[in-house]
Amino acid sequence: MVERENVAKWLDIKSASLNEANSAFVYLKVINEGLSGNSVTSFIKHSGLTRKQLSKLIHVSERTLQRYSPDKTMDINSSERLIELTLLFLKGIQVFNEKEKFTVWLNHSNRALANSKPLDLIETNIGIDLVEDELLRIEHGVFS
Repeated sequence: MVERENVAKWLDIKSASLNEANSAFVYLKVINEGLSGNSVTSFIKHSGLTRKQLSKLIHVSERTLQRYSPDKTMDINSSERLIELTLLFLKGIQVFNEKEKFTVWLNHSNRALANSKPLDLIETNIGIDLVEDELLRIEHGVFS
């Protein structure tokens, strides 16, 4: 439940649907309903990413991000990406015990990730999976 509360906080979600038992179905329902423009603003505030960086990660133009008003909902793909990114950031902050350390890690080349910056990899689902796998290795003390 703590994860869902953090996701709700990061994305400014105020929905009774967050109380369902299975997190995956909760996120699926939120994705299908579409996140609001408030979610973008809230994610930027919590993540420390710029609007330009976020637009690249969720595959929409900066201008489109700017046009998301609080009452306008995002499409299903952008909503899904924003939830995936939120879950990734929350995991990273948990692994590193603070946002600043995770942010530094995201922005530096990583030998285990073919000398790529994790931030550059998370533009795709496969990249997110690679970064999540590396976070799990770090969390469990397995170095590659």
